[in-house]
Amino acid sequence: MAASAATAATPVEPTKPKRPQSAYFLFANELREQVTKELKERGEGKFKFGDVAKEISSRWAALSDEEKKPYEERAAADKQRHAEEFRAYLEASDPAGTLRRRYEHLMPRRPTAAAARFQQDAAVRAKAEAQLKEAGQEAGPRQVDAKVKEMWKHAGEEVRRPFEEQAAKDKVDFFLKQKEWQATAEFKEIEAAEKLQEERAKAAEAEEKAKAEKESAKTPAKRAKKGEKAAETPTPKSTPAKRKPAEEAKKEAAPSSAAKRTRTAAKDGAEPGMFLDADIVAEAAKLELEGALRNLAGRPEVAGSGKKPSDLLAALKASGGLVNPAKRALLGQS
Repeated sequence: MAASAATAATPVEPTKPKRPQSAYFLFANELREQVTKELKERGEGKFKFGDVAKEISSRWAALSDEEKKPYEERAAADKQRHAEEFRAYLEASDPAGTLRRRYEHLMPRRPTAAAARFQQDAAVRAKAEAQLKEAGQEAGPRQVDAKVKEMWKHAGEEVRRPFEEQAAKDKVDFFLKQKEWQATAEFKEIEAAEKLQEERAKAAEAEEKAKAEKESAKTPAKRAKKGEKAAETPTPKSTPAKRKPAEEAKKEAAPSSAAKRTRTAAKDGAEPGMFLDADIVAEAAKLELEGALRNLAGRPEVAGSGKKPSDLLAALKASGGLVNPAKRALLGQS
């Protein structure tokens, strides 16, 4: 029993489901290896990474509606899979909230206050509308709301009494229904879920705190060890540095244009990275790649590589929307 209780209290972080793939990406993933091989053979091993994306894109555009249909059906099925998994993810993330939504129809509704009842009363609203029109004022819903609030503010005891009496009666009824609701199995189920959720949150917090304390305890020991090593290592004799030609030194000291742009963006409060024109962003958005494109464009090494935004999008298409593989391809890294 103790073991099972401990397991229940252990926080289990639910995994967010993988995003659904579009029909185009399913087609691209299926064809990428074949197209890469063909381009390598055609160019004797030499080809640009963006050529793969262009070739796949042109082949997709050449497909008939009938040929695209299998991919669209698979994409629809993947979308349904995502919806179901995401629903389960939400239930696992907030079980108490899920139960509250499930049993919402059983929960007693809180009573309406006297002022709110007055404002909702059809006869009162009609009277307010008539008064506004008589005064030559606009009588739209917003103006009527303001007028009704003003009428309640200046209403006498005789006008207020029926609304206040009904509100008091509703309040008593609500407390009786609330008592009945709290005696149901559904209420107890929600209560148990809330308690378990709270315990898991506390356990997760305690685990994070323990990790932080462990790390902070390691730090002084690491520093001491580093100090001992530094003391043991003999200081090498300093040798005079060779003087560089004036032009070469000036060239090294001057910051690159990409670095200047990054610093300027940071100074102005803007997000560092290359400028993305609206057409490229719109095309990326259609392919569900806008976030990945902005992420890739924000990398300093990509921004300073001299690549165009269209090259970034082509690299993302070829990598199936994965930012790091696209970055490596753009920078010529293996």
